[in-house]
Amino acid sequence: GTIVAPMQGTIVKVDVAVGDTVAVGQALCVLEAMKMENNVAADVAGTVAEVKVEAGQAVGAGDILVVITPEATE
Repeated sequence: GTIVAPMQGTIVKVDVAVGDTVAVGQALCVLEAMKMENNVAADVAGTVAEVKVEAGQAVGAGDILVVITPEATE
């Protein structure tokens, strides 16, 4: 449940907070790179455990943006 930056850029908006429940494919934040805005989406469903970025922050490819605790599957 670790969501990383797919490319270098600047975080424009963070759409989640710690404790939020997210679904697969849900937008977590918006990353601006090369004058284009890219939604960074969850690849697992679960609860947001950590948000490691804020709007205006520059990030590099592979930097951790959000940590999600996956839902328990039985």
